[in-house]
Amino acid sequence: MDKLPPLTSLSALEAFFRTGSVGGAADMLGRTHSAVSKQLHQLQDHAGTELFIKRGLQLELTDEGRQLAETVARSMDEMRRTYTAITGGGRASVTVAASSTFARQWMIPTIARFNVDYPDIDVLIRLTGPHGSRRLEGPVDLVVSWDRLLSPNVEHPDARPLGDVHIGVVLAPGYPYEMTETTLKVPAVIHRREGEAAWKRWSELAGLTILRERELTFDLSSLAFEAAERGMGATLAPKFLIERELKNGSLIAPAGFLTFEDGLLVRPSSERPKTSKPAQVFMNWLVENAQLGPDGFMTVAERDWPFASLSLDW
Repeated sequence: MDKLPPLTSLSALEAFFRTGSVGGAADMLGRTHSAVSKQLHQLQDHAGTELFIKRGLQLELTDEGRQLAETVARSMDEMRRTYTAITGGGRASVTVAASSTFARQWMIPTIARFNVDYPDIDVLIRLTGPHGSRRLEGPVDLVVSWDRLLSPNVEHPDARPLGDVHIGVVLAPGYPYEMTETTLKVPAVIHRREGEAAWKRWSELAGLTILRERELTFDLSSLAFEAAERGMGATLAPKFLIERELKNGSLIAPAGFLTFEDGLLVRPSSERPKTSKPAQVFMNWLVENAQLGPDGFMTVAERDWPFASLSLDW
């Protein structure tokens, strides 16, 4: 029989694949950042081939690493389904699709608050791209989205709004820019991969032509936000995901913010037309307890939650 690596390292790989970062995996597994990092390194050593590669601030899977991670994730899902079936149903669960940065910075702290009120309902996250494409296929119960620049029309009779989303061009206070009534000129703009069209949409709605000398692209919104904060360029961001940076002055919005009314939405997935009872409970709880404030920031309850401000990046 072929020897498998320690199952704890495979569990760490699955969590890293699902969340997109070591910090997110640690939070998902309830382990420390260093413990998950060590398990991933041990897995790579055991495999004898490169499973991960560091690109700037981001750890990424190689082709071999992604192939292994997809296999492990599918196998773990199958084991969970089988175990639940033979044990009579197990715990109630809700599966939610959300983008990576949003999942780490808003969904996970929100789920933690939800579990205080409903400890018997597990909320699982499936990561999506900007146009709804999932990195790991599989049906979900609910979809949570906020980027109305890339997905302006969300037509679903049971969609529930969670507040207005304010999106603007942000940059470090010392970063050079020139602004007139019709133009905003910067040395560089920073894209989120697969989200390049957002700049054109924002420019049209704001009535500003964006002039730049070069463009940078990062895989995750969180990396684009950090790059902007470090003076590498200007990027687009919603207020509620960069609240700390705006309030401490490490990011500014020279052209202000566009407001998308009821832009933060939760809706049932089209893959499961009948909403389960746990999914309905979670939706109702979000509407009552996870609304953005009128200023576009998180509410006091969300900000005061003890884990909301933790950094979850590698």
